[in-house]
Amino acid sequence: MKKHFFLFLLMVGTATALLAQSDTYRTLNPVSFTELRFNQVRPGYSRVLFEFRMPPSSNKINLELNYISQLKALPNLDSLLGVSLKAIKQIVDSTPTDIFGRRIDVRPVDNKVEIRMVSHESNQNTLVYQNGNLNNLKLDKDTLRIIFYPQDEKTEYQKYYPAYLSIHVNHLSDLFNLESNTIASCITLLKSSFTEEALGKLNLNNSYSAVFNLTEQKMIFPSTKMIQKRGNKAYTRFQNNESSILPAIYGSMQYSRGAFVPSFAAGLSYVISDNKYNDHRVFLMWEPYFFFSNTNNQFQTYRNDFVTLRMVEFDKPEKGGWSFVQNVSVGYLVGRRGNWFEPNTFKFSLPGIRNHTLQIEPEFYFNNFFRNFSPTLRLSLFFE
Repeated sequence: MKKHFFLFLLMVGTATALLAQSDTYRTLNPVSFTELRFNQVRPGYSRVLFEFRMPPSSNKINLELNYISQLKALPNLDSLLGVSLKAIKQIVDSTPTDIFGRRIDVRPVDNKVEIRMVSHESNQNTLVYQNGNLNNLKLDKDTLRIIFYPQDEKTEYQKYYPAYLSIHVNHLSDLFNLESNTIASCITLLKSSFTEEALGKLNLNNSYSAVFNLTEQKMIFPSTKMIQKRGNKAYTRFQNNESSILPAIYGSMQYSRGAFVPSFAAGLSYVISDNKYNDHRVFLMWEPYFFFSNTNNQFQTYRNDFVTLRMVEFDKPEKGGWSFVQNVSVGYLVGRRGNWFEPNTFKFSLPGIRNHTLQIEPEFYFNNFFRNFSPTLRLSLFFE
């Protein structure tokens, strides 16, 4: 039996690795090599995002980094902008001023500039009625997105992670009306808040964001009050919920010891993080299992209580249908009725599959170093 058990664990571990490799392959291989080259990280999805607004105009500049430490190794971005504008001048001159929103992706590398244009045609369906006239309404900005690679001798690996400078304007021709030191003003304003000392206190693997008013030369988000209250956490990006403790309830059904056994769980869940991409939670649960018998028309219920520690991690947004979920739990029998479980029984579960709040996972029971070892398949419904 132990050989079968370890063989099963090996199979589960292999399947997990294969799933991880499959996910990595999908992540690193988008729809086309063109997307991989020019759009490896979609606009707005970088780990670090700084936005610079320029009122009274609606123009803005975004700086996107893979790691906050790349802020120490930025090239001359005004120079990169000048090279990029020179490269796209003929394209902009030949592009009509119309309702379509366009984005030009630029890669200045190896003494050449690679260019890709994307057109957003959704504007053809947006209209405005004003003063008795019906006209097309342009909502999407035109954008120049420059791809570059910060390089730092101390962090050589970072040269493989792209960063992005995006300039959003009403029309592409407005790009040539920017002042020559506009980007330098952005970086100066940015580094007044993210000094060398401040960067040393940040976790390099976390996500950060801030919004600045370039015209007034000040940071508008997070506010001074937020920074005083939360410290560096005020800059955290994609953080919907801070770590917190919440009540938790779920019900389950499993086939155990020769019978279908319903169970109920109540306790607390500690939300490690609940953000745009992942939900990580730890559960401490009281789990009563209910066994039933009918002897000589004497119907009896036997309740066996476990205390269970469970960790669940799943990706967001949730995919349609069933998907792999990283789940593990360990439980100990604290209340025993009848002879369904032996004294000092343990149970544990392994990663399974999940469909919204419905989860299926393998679960195992044993006592005294895997004596009386028995497997089951557990179906759980989380009330969230």
